Amino acid sequence: MSRLVFSRSWARYLAANSNLSQDKELIITYAIEVLVINLINVLLTLLLGLLLGVLPVTAACLASVFLFRHTAGGAHSKSPWRCAMITVIIFPTLAFIATFLSQFNRISGDVISALAVLTGFTAVLVLAPVDNPAAPIISPVRKKRLKILSLMAVILIATAIIILGQVGWEQALAFRNGLSLSLLWISFVLSKTGHRAINFIDGINLTQRR
Repeated sequence: MSRLVFSRSWARYLAANSNLSQDKELIITYAIEVLVINLINVLLTLLLGLLLGVLPVTAACLASVFLFRHTAGGAHSKSPWRCAMITVIIFPTLAFIATFLSQFNRISGDVISALAVLTGFTAVLVLAPVDNPAAPIISPVRKKRLKILSLMAVILIATAIIILGQVGWEQALAFRNGLSLSLLWISFVLSKTGHRAINFIDGINLTQRR
């Protein structure tokens, strides 16, 4: 059931004007809620990145992971709200760590980048695309297409990492580290360990009995 009152109101209005069934009204309600939560999710993530002084790198981390969300798949929370909380916490944190590490010598960044690219390629080759139990990928053709798209995304990010390692731009190392850490995060959510971690978060009871 939707926790957003206005999403129910909007869905009820749309259903009434389009003569839709109650089942379709529920689907519209859920779709509106997910869209609103995702918008809030992105805005809060960028706001926290701004407050931490790492807004551009946070945006780069978000964009890099977005490339994989509908191709490689991966673990995600059953609750849109918990998924939003994870995003708001993880990506500004990755951006902050990436910016902090950029202050040190290039060798540490080179090691992180090499590890990230190697791990990312391996994870996508072996694991992607990861099925969602609620909507399993049945078609072998679609699986192959999603794997190819995932590999293309890794190649794109790896190319950006290499280029950022060569240019003389002051913030290049922070962006390179951010993309590298994002690639490691993607590899994590594709793995069984990542799924167990998200399942653990889903199992946390946030309500307290009085």
